Amino acid sequence: MAAKMIDAKQIQLMHIARTQLGLSEDDYRLILGAQTKGKKNSSKELTYFEADSVINYFVKTLGFKIKSNYIKTGGTARRTRWQRSKSGNVVLLPSRDQLEMIDVLVKKIAWKVEDGFSKWLKKYMKIDRIKTADEASNAIEGLKGLLEHQEKRP
Repeated sequence: MAAKMIDAKQIQLMHIARTQLGLSEDDYRLILGAQTKGKKNSSKELTYFEADSVINYFVKTLGFKIKSNYIKTGGTARRTRWQRSKSGNVVLLPSRDQLEMIDVLVKKIAWKVEDGFSKWLKKYMKIDRIKTADEASNAIEGLKGLLEHQEKRP
């Protein structure tokens, strides 16, 4: 069975890394050779996993930072884009990751009363408990804001 070959995005990422790190052509070829135990010195000859190894070397050893062109927006904007594509009568349950994130944030916040989180949910989110993914997402964003506000105060 033939190994999966490198894809175009990996080649593009390796060339961006080479440029941003200021590597000469010779240095780049030496790194490719070192990461493939001297077998290959051209990115087009690499397998998918060899290319992954080279990219990891650039990131972890040489400090290359992968930048995304994705525009960072608040959770609400992302949710709105996604919700446009689904039908109106679909309700998503909160994911395990969302519930775990809420638990972590609740533990980090210094509540002034014993059941502070449930009171906060009722007052600011206008709900008794989190039942949907949208409510979970709104609660996460609210808790992050609350935590950030608490950390700013001396």
